Amino acid sequence: MTKEELVTKKERLIERLGVYIECKDQLAPVAARIVSTLVLTGKKGMTFDELVDSLSASKSTISTHLNNLQQVDRVKYFTKPGDRKKYFIMNPDAMIHALNKMIENWERERELHVEIMDYKKEINATLNDEDGSRFELEFHTEYLNFFKQVSSSMEKIRKTLMKDYKL
Repeated sequence: MTKEELVTKKERLIERLGVYIECKDQLAPVAARIVSTLVLTGKKGMTFDELVDSLSASKSTISTHLNNLQQVDRVKYFTKPGDRKKYFIMNPDAMIHALNKMIENWERERELHVEIMDYKKEINATLNDEDGSRFELEFHTEYLNFFKQVSSSMEKIRKTLMKDYKL
């Protein structure tokens, strides 16, 4: 793939991810595009001027949204020795917090499914299966297996992030 094709692909992906983040996190469109741009840039970060150029937005708009994203700990910056510029990146703490929240939500949902499944098992024990009124429990069993697998995977990702960012 040529460099121009990669740039075009990145721009399309920034837009798609930006729309998703805008809806999911209730962010302003430019703020969501800043986040998606930083996600796709990685640890090297982007300067303020690079964000202005990349997103074709005014300096005041980028500045306002960068300040807001920093205040809510979504974005942070670092500097390089001998360079007066700030390099903006996604805040790894915010990513870990989001992963923790996801895992907590899945755990609550898993607990609810366990309770529902236990209730259905108790009801099934009181019914005969002649009229077909017993609950089918395979869905809950499979769903609980899914929660176990996805939570385990997310925990690995969280540990990797913590190691990579030395948190």
